[in-house]
Amino acid sequence: MIVGDAASTTFDSLTYIEHIRLLCCEFEIQTNSQDVIKGLSYITQRAEQDVPLVQRCTVTITWTGDEYRISGDGMEEDFELSVTSALETVCQRLHSQAIAALPDHIRIGAASGIHAEHAFLMIGPEGAGKTTLALSLMMEGVDITGDALVLLRDREALPFPRKFHAREDSIGRIPTLRTVARFAACVSNPQEGRLMALDPLEFRKPWRIAPVAVSTIFYIEPNHGARTTLLPCGKVEMIRRMLPLCAPPVSGRPDWLGDICATVNQAGTFVVELGDLDSAMLAMLSVLG
Repeated sequence: MIVGDAASTTFDSLTYIEHIRLLCCEFEIQTNSQDVIKGLSYITQRAEQDVPLVQRCTVTITWTGDEYRISGDGMEEDFELSVTSALETVCQRLHSQAIAALPDHIRIGAASGIHAEHAFLMIGPEGAGKTTLALSLMMEGVDITGDALVLLRDREALPFPRKFHAREDSIGRIPTLRTVARFAACVSNPQEGRLMALDPLEFRKPWRIAPVAVSTIFYIEPNHGARTTLLPCGKVEMIRRMLPLCAPPVSGRPDWLGDICATVNQAGTFVVELGDLDSAMLAMLSVLG
């Protein structure tokens, strides 16, 4: 949203305002830079978030002519020399503050979704293919709520609201995305390591974030170039696989390991040796119903 006359902007006038909701926190970003606002519009997610709002904070990003000065409620003042670096710094701080506002939650590196009223997690190491698989499922009608992080408390998972970050070379593996105009360049000439930000709303899919009881956990292992295999996984084995991907709650609550064990115990647990996407989706949907 633009407040006032952009043509009369001075270095001290915070003319542009953007609001970002991250779970129980809402941030008002104030800046005098149109480049910052354009960058925020690309990375800001618009998920519906069914979480009580408990904190409101203001962050300012001021272009001085030489640098971007960053300050805000509860933040140390910082500066960056480029708009990209300024946005990265601000996003890291907002995410950290939103997570800190939920100190009893365990952080788990996982994609998440809901299908046929069954909430599921897809857990696995970086590069296993979680985001690619999540996007493929989304395009087939599965409600995907996140691709990177969930917060767990009392056996309920709360996806962290962030646009999905897909590698350019992964976009071409998903037939329904290859035909989208804005992905044409990255499909024809993918840049190694470069990420594309996208979300369900862009494809007219629902995106609602709320705490849900976990009914199924899939551990994703890469098996590229082969057919996907889905195998049942024992509870103890799933816990062993999950723990390296979990971070304890910042509050230090002593029962967090018991929380993970109870979550695994109530869920169906499977290992997905992820090869081709079509057989992976068929196998997972047969489990989810």
